[in-house]
Amino acid sequence: MKLQHFIIASLFILLPFLFGCGSGSYNIEKGDYKDTTKYKSTGVKLKNTYKIQTPPFFTLQISGGLNLGMAELSSNFNNVFDSAQFSQGLNFGVKNGFGVMVIGKFPLHKLGNVRLNASGNFNRFTSSFLAEKSSFGDVSYNVMAIGVGLENSFNPSFRLKPYLAAELQANLISGTANIKSVTTGQTRTVKIKNSFRLGYMIYGGLEYMFNNKVGMNFGIKLTNSNQVFKSTKTSDDPNEVPLRDKKDDSGTIEFGGFKNFIFTSFYLGMNFYFGVKDIVYRFNK
Repeated sequence: MKLQHFIIASLFILLPFLFGCGSGSYNIEKGDYKDTTKYKSTGVKLKNTYKIQTPPFFTLQISGGLNLGMAELSSNFNNVFDSAQFSQGLNFGVKNGFGVMVIGKFPLHKLGNVRLNASGNFNRFTSSFLAEKSSFGDVSYNVMAIGVGLENSFNPSFRLKPYLAAELQANLISGTANIKSVTTGQTRTVKIKNSFRLGYMIYGGLEYMFNNKVGMNFGIKLTNSNQVFKSTKTSDDPNEVPLRDKKDDSGTIEFGGFKNFIFTSFYLGMNFYFGVKDIVYRFNK
């Protein structure tokens, strides 16, 4: 994914923040302002009664999306799997994928702006996803992650809720490579064993409440699944190896080389809100 595409995607998220963010306060003189999830008309201008919602005490967010690889996760030759580059450790052999994400959001104070987020993520990448099938074989990866971090919800009491968040993640990365020999036509299957890595996830988006219980979300996230604990280790079985993502100084270990498992995701999903209550303000002239 080119840098200019990532910048455009980031602006797509940031611009709604600029238009949608507010202070979270309400002016009773503008009782007909239709920004909260519900409002009850008691007259032409709705100046005597004004209904708003409290921030949820828990939010469950379930999303799915498209993953676009970056750096060594996007370096496939001519957009197809290249066995020589993969064996030399130049890239992971895949480019795109898909994933699902479940996040629990817990407000840390009464106003509800700052939230503690806990997430579970599953992402799958295959060399043939959104790409042509290669005559050299194929590669696939599964990435399972749990994370914890902080979020700023800019308008926790409004119908439209922009947010920005960051998490630390613990990842298990595994995979399978089917490498076809050009000379013999035989296929060699290499299993990439579960390998533990620490990484991070930065994401932002918009929540939109349909009512006090259900809403939708969409946004963009940047994930680096192997920021810490990169390693390139030998294996007794050449066809069953750990993830090799650290520079191999000897240059003799197959698949060894510095690689970042980093990708951008565009996601869409549903939100479920718990503990939202209506508050009615009455204004007497």
